Order: sequence, then structure tokens, then C-alpha cells
Amino acid sequence: MKFREAQRRGFHAVRLLKRQLSGMRYAVRVLISGSIVWFLLAVVAHVDPLWGLISAVVVTDLKVQSAMTNFISRMLNTLIGCLTGLLFLWLFGASAWVMLLAMALSVIISSDLVRVPISWRIAPITTAIVMTPAYVLHSAHAGLTAAIQRTGEVVVGSVVAVAVSLASAGVLRWLRAGTEPPKAA
Repeated sequence: MKFREAQRRGFHAVRLLKRQLSGMRYAVRVLISGSIVWFLLAVVAHVDPLWGLISAVVVTDLKVQSAMTNFISRMLNTLIGCLTGLLFLWLFGASAWVMLLAMALSVIISSDLVRVPISWRIAPITTAIVMTPAYVLHSAHAGLTAAIQRTGEVVVGSVVAVAVSLASAGVLRWLRAGTEPPKAA
């Protein structure tokens, strides 16, 4: 009876350790991605790195395939939001009601027409981000500037997150290959 109880406790300890290690792996990937994005956007490009950092966190995943899915979703939803916001600015101008209608349309496009599986909420948020400067500053040009800058920052953050996922997966495979026991002949 004591051996079985010790086995159970050991099993639970290993499961808990695995859970904690996955959090540590996420944290390391976010730290690396965030550092690269911060350097590229804030130091090199002299722009606010906020949306790049957010994109790096949204796209980061322990599985490379999941990171790629997150990347595609993030890019599609950002483009849908930017294009919807710019189209509404061009057709109707900047007003609160126009912005709300554009946000609603971006939800329909993302969730029902394009059927982007993950993070459809990014499209209406992006629409609002694109249209708000035009509304506040009474300038359609401000919306275009916001769309271009936002898309660029999202691309940088997303690409960096995928690159870090690919690199860390390769490093983990390499480390595991070096620790495998020799095969019997």
C-alpha cells in the first residue's frame, strides 16, 4: 500500500513540475520575443513597440504549428480590421456611428465570411484603432497612418514570435537528441 501511494505522489509531483516548466518555457519565449521586438521597434525604428509586443505574446506558443496558426489568424484579423476601417473612413468619414458599424462589419467578415478560427476579436479592435485617430483628429490621413503603423508592428511582433518558436523547438530537439540513451544493436 505504501509503494502505491508513493507512486501516486511521485506521479502528481511530475505532473505539477511539467505544468510549471511549460509556464517557464512560455515565459522564456515571451522574454526573448519581447526583447527582440523592443529592440527592433523602439531602438531601431523609434516607434512605440506596444502592438508588436502584444502580437509577440498572442502568437507565442510551445508548439510550432500552433504558433503558425496564431500567426495566420493575427495577420488576417489585423488586415481585415485595417481594411474595414480604411474603407469606412473613405466612404463615410469619421464619426462614432460609422466606427461602430465598421467594427460590426469586421466581426462579420472575420467570423462568418473568412472564418478565421482564432482571435476574431482582433479585427474589430484593429478597426477601432485605425478609425479613432481619424475621428479624434478629424483627419482621414491619421487613420491611414495608424493602419500602416499598426500592421507593421503586428507583422514584426508576429514574425519574431514564430521565429523564436521555431528556434526554441529546434534547440529542444537538439538537446533531446543529445540525451537519448544509446540504441541497442
